[in-house]
Amino acid sequence: MMLTAVGNIIDMLLRRQESITSDDIKALLKRANINISDSDLVKILITLEIYKKIYVKKVKKDGRDVFQISRRR
Repeated sequence: MMLTAVGNIIDMLLRRQESITSDDIKALLKRANINISDSDLVKILITLEIYKKIYVKKVKKDGRDVFQISRRR
């Protein structure tokens, strides 16, 4: 269920812009009252990358890991 919800949010956001961050995804999930841990989000992002839906790049921002997500071409 979480995989589908996060996948739909990523798809919606990537229609609007070229790339998004994991912070964007977490903000929308929070607005929908869906609580997800950072480790669960990372697992979902990796799963979506394995299925070649998205490309994930790890970036350091303010001393913490943020994931930059873009659509596979």
